[in-house]
Amino acid sequence: MQYSMSKGILSAIFALALFSILGSMTLHHVYGDGFTMENLPPATVGNKKIQVFIKLTPPVITSNTNQDKTMFLRIFDANTNETVQKYSLWIEITKGNQLLMRDLFSTNTGTITLKITPTDTIGKWTIQADQDPQLSSWMSIGGGPINVLAPILKEGGLYHIHLELSTIDFLNNLFTPDTAPKFDSYLSVGDISNHTITYNNNNYNSEIISYYDKINNDFSFDPSKLQISYSMPFDWNTTRFQDRPIFVHEEIHIPKSFKEFTSTPTYVASVNGDPITGRRLIVDPYSLGDTVIAHILLNKIDIQNIAKNMPPGTNTMDFQLAPAVANVKTSSSVLTDFGGWGINLGWSPIQITPNTQNNLKLTFFDAFTEQQVTGDVNYDLKILDSDGNTALSETGLKAKGGIDTQPINLPSNGIYRIEINIKSIVNNGIPDTSRIGIGRGDLVIPSTVTSDTICTPNTTCVPEFGPIATLVLAIAIISIVAVSAKTGLRFMPKY
Repeated sequence: MQYSMSKGILSAIFALALFSILGSMTLHHVYGDGFTMENLPPATVGNKKIQVFIKLTPPVITSNTNQDKTMFLRIFDANTNETVQKYSLWIEITKGNQLLMRDLFSTNTGTITLKITPTDTIGKWTIQADQDPQLSSWMSIGGGPINVLAPILKEGGLYHIHLELSTIDFLNNLFTPDTAPKFDSYLSVGDISNHTITYNNNNYNSEIISYYDKINNDFSFDPSKLQISYSMPFDWNTTRFQDRPIFVHEEIHIPKSFKEFTSTPTYVASVNGDPITGRRLIVDPYSLGDTVIAHILLNKIDIQNIAKNMPPGTNTMDFQLAPAVANVKTSSSVLTDFGGWGINLGWSPIQITPNTQNNLKLTFFDAFTEQQVTGDVNYDLKILDSDGNTALSETGLKAKGGIDTQPINLPSNGIYRIEINIKSIVNNGIPDTSRIGIGRGDLVIPSTVTSDTICTPNTTCVPEFGPIATLVLAIAIISIVAVSAKTGLRFMPKY
């Protein structure tokens, strides 16, 4: 059966014909920006704190992803973590100014799973499910996923998912439009674009994966500076994400055969003219044998700081990347490529020399809220030499309460790559594997470690991932991961 907006209008008329017995419930809007999963802040409904968890599968989706795509939703009471078993929910999905789907769904189990088959026709969608006779809402057939054929998750970019509770607990507990709790999530599908770089009469095939929004058609290469430039749409009005997380992740893939660009371990990057350094720029020459991957990683505080100097009317985020004179420093903090984690690296002693034990203290943080993880982190630690050979490998490690210390003793001078592979977070005995990711950093022997610093929006400069009390002044939120964006939805429990 195929439906367009007319069904939504008829359902709205039907809803208005019923009088809500929940009129005293509090209207509450909650938002997220740029991920593939989110655990949205709660809305007050009577004596409950109603919270929505939304998750896209697979956890990393790009425009080239061919496997099945699903959207999972769970509504629960944040006070007790108990799932709300019965509710009806309007789900509206848009991209830009295009309506991709709007329909009413119900559940008696507390969860809704949509199995999405992307189609090409904007404004039309097909739902394959049972219908509740009272609300004409869609329900799962035999407990399985609801099949949705719609132009969703096919192209890269930000998808706006607007949710409105229609009923809760009982079908006659109907919200009026002005009292219905509303939730907005912006989830991302990574956009893959390919570009040819010409240098000294040679052509090199490069690739950009933007996990926030689809990039503009302005990719360029300046051979005199060996500089890549491009932009993507971006609204620099920070009030729009004041109470929600935001995360920008860009990957720039350059073939190693372009030796003039890739023969250095150090790069310079900028966003709208502001230098991107430290854990915000991570270069990975190992994961793909014939390719160097530059990761640009910007969290909420990074974006707020850049926005302070943004001229009015700016509507793009402009990226530049170029090789630099080798000047690698030992990392004091890293961000994971996915999952939204930060790891503070505390070196003791701060003078690192060969054939000497150095204790590496790892403190794990939520990269979106910058608050320390209090659950147990299961992770692997690997150190690679400059040729990509494994110099140290420890698996099955656990950071209890988000903190662990590992002895490091390497036999020779050199530049090494640190990789921290987060496999799960255990909170209250329940492991969460939805936010896996790898944090990458550098280790230089010999070196003296210094900490990166950042300035929070209230202009107080603190060590990166510094005292939680100070950071809380600069942040509101979330949940994961995601944004939506970019990023991508997995459950982001509170650690």
